[in-house]
Amino acid sequence: MFKVLIAEDEPPIMRMIKSTLESVDSDFCVKECCINGKSAVEKLKNEDFDIVITDIKMPIMTGIELAGWIYQNKPDTKVIIVSGYSDFEYARKALEYKVFDYLLKPISKDKVSELTARIKSEIGSKSKMSDDNNTIVVLACAGAYLLYGSEVLLPGERFWTDSGIDTFMDNLLTPSEEYIFFNSNMLSERLMVITAETEERQEELIHKIYDGFSNKNLPVTIVYQKGVLFKDTGKYFSKLREQLIKHLILNKSQLLCCNSLSDSYEDISQPYSKADVDSIVFAIKNRNNDELKNKLTVVMNNMMSSDCTQEEINGLLNIILDTYTLNYPNHMKRKNTSVKKEFVNALASFVSYDAFIDDIISILATLRNDKRDPDRYEQLANEVEEYLINNYNKNITSDVLSKEFGFVPSYISRLFKRQKGVSPNEYVTKYRIEKAKKLIEENKDLRIKDIADAVGFKEAYYFSKTFKRETGMWPTEYSARDK
Repeated sequence: MFKVLIAEDEPPIMRMIKSTLESVDSDFCVKECCINGKSAVEKLKNEDFDIVITDIKMPIMTGIELAGWIYQNKPDTKVIIVSGYSDFEYARKALEYKVFDYLLKPISKDKVSELTARIKSEIGSKSKMSDDNNTIVVLACAGAYLLYGSEVLLPGERFWTDSGIDTFMDNLLTPSEEYIFFNSNMLSERLMVITAETEERQEELIHKIYDGFSNKNLPVTIVYQKGVLFKDTGKYFSKLREQLIKHLILNKSQLLCCNSLSDSYEDISQPYSKADVDSIVFAIKNRNNDELKNKLTVVMNNMMSSDCTQEEINGLLNIILDTYTLNYPNHMKRKNTSVKKEFVNALASFVSYDAFIDDIISILATLRNDKRDPDRYEQLANEVEEYLINNYNKNITSDVLSKEFGFVPSYISRLFKRQKGVSPNEYVTKYRIEKAKKLIEENKDLRIKDIADAVGFKEAYYFSKTFKRETGMWPTEYSARDK
């Protein structure tokens, strides 16, 4: 029998972890539940536990601090980190404290079952992740990288959702090898830490990973560092991203070894001529959208054929923005930052050069309101609203809206927010929560999972978190309020 202590500050999540663990394996018994790390420490001072399952972010004492205390005072106790926070630095710190595993919410029964089986087979043994230089740090980006937050579902985010990366890695690695997979704070990126005993095997693995993900429907850029001490993996993440930003080409998959890349910025020839820039500026000054589109198409095609980087294209966008600000100051007052963000989002949503150019033109045209019908804006926003209401229980993505209405995703999001005050994603989320409230009120015996499914949420945990954010209560609290 394994004695378990759970530290989790959200009661519904605590109960879910306890019931899931005990339902999948009767050899695991939850003896204590605490709402923060400090309470857990007090329990651990007076009693020995085989396993501690802890959330990362808790009041008074965090899960990381708790793991550190256990590492110093109860080294035989196995720590399992459970969190919705996928930040790599959190996870790296946890691994320094020799945590047994790191799991992201929501946790399925299958994941818990795998975990309990591994505990039974490995408890008491040393983790294979050691201080030998047998570690590879990998940063993979699907499509373009993102510098700021986005209101639209990026192609890269969808790529990773559909990639089946866990199954792929499980089939690729041998029993003597390990990997840790993290979501990056940037939606189109993923980070992996992989152990392999020899340099030849490290090289083989990274090429197989690249082959596995570069043959899909979106270009993938993989930057990696091999021969890393495991305890040093954290500091390489920023280095990998710097190289990603320097070298990513929008329409081309690449495998880049950070070991052989220069840390300095080389002098690169300008990917466009002064004549190119002058022609674009002239079209902007003359408010000639057709001419602007023609000039941008020519310049962009030349850049594409010469493998220009995303950073170089972003440089051209900055020239366009600066020109626009200089020539139309009244339109650009207090808007420069927001327009730049829209440019960045358009670039991050890149699928093809033609669609990207159309998006840039639409941003500039709607900004000036050149020959645009305000009634058409309202009509389109109302049509999008009607679609969201009629399809709220389905999987509505920015790509779905784009195909339905014939505009690039960022244009729809921008127009809708201007007319309705919220983005399409925010609107449909609020509508779903209102529908969920009615379902709870009308039938208090419905399971949370059933309610989540009924209103268009794939995961019950994500639904519960969203419900609390919008209403200030957990679904179970909302259901019990009138009892």
